This record gives sequence, C-alpha cells and structure tokens, in this order.
Amino acid sequence: MRTLLLSGVRYAGLIILVFWLAGWWRSQGMVAVGTTLMPVEVQDLQGRWQPLPESGQAQLLYLFAPWCTICDLTIDGINDLQQANSSIRPVALSYDSVGEVREFVGPHADPRGILLGTSALGRELKVQAFPSYLVVDGSGVVVARRSGYMPGWLLRLYLHWYGVI
Repeated sequence: MRTLLLSGVRYAGLIILVFWLAGWWRSQGMVAVGTTLMPVEVQDLQGRWQPLPESGQAQLLYLFAPWCTICDLTIDGINDLQQANSSIRPVALSYDSVGEVREFVGPHADPRGILLGTSALGRELKVQAFPSYLVVDGSGVVVARRSGYMPGWLLRLYLHWYGVI
C-alpha cells in the first residue's frame, strides 16, 4: 500500500511539473519580464473606460478568449479571486463581438469586472496562447508571465508569491 501511495505522489508531482513547464515554455514568446507596459484605456462590458494596467498596485492581467476551452475551465477560479481582490483584471482578447464575450462570461463571472482588450493590445503583449497571465507591479512593470491551465490552488500560490493577493 505504501509503495502504491508513493508512486501516486510521484506521478502527481510529475504531472504538476509537466503542466508548469509547459505553461512556462508557452509564455516565453510573450512580452518580456521587466518590460514597462504603456498604459492604455480599455472598455468594460458596461462601456466605461478603464486604465490598463491600473497604477499603484500589483495586479494580475488574466488574458482570455471566449472560444478557449481552457479559459472556460479557469474563469470560475478567476472570478472567485476577483470577488475577494480587485487587483485581478480579466481582459478578453481574440473575440468577434462583445455579445460573444457576454455569452462566455454569463454563466461564470460578474460581467462588471471584465475588460475588452483589442487585437492591437494582444499583439503588443505578444499573446500566443490562452489563457495567459501577466503579473504587473504598481509601476506597470511585468514581473511574471504564464500561459495555459493553472489550477486555482496553484494560481493562488503564484499570486501570493508575487504579492498580488
């Protein structure tokens, strides 16, 4: 029984390591760590203009696409974090219409917190996979980047590590 348990722990650790490395590898093409993001104004789903990134606080820019299956799996965890902490900023990229974003968000998240990015913003950030995560400090400097699936517990650890939550 002990051998079976140890094997299970090893396999679980290996799977976590593979997911972590895959996310790291996919994020390497994104905007570089240490880059200062130029502030832009983006609209939220209510049509109000919002600054991105918001100055003065560390934050997570969660970059998603409504057609992304992995985004569908991770948006609930993002919503939970966002309800507890305003420094989580979900930004829709790669969508055809605002209606598509509303439909995607509807069963998952509070639409008031969703921002509508542009294809130009996606190009500037060099987003190549969804979901992508950018951790930005209070001065707008990218301090970390990830792409792909990240379970909620791991995302919480990640955000604690970088002082977002």
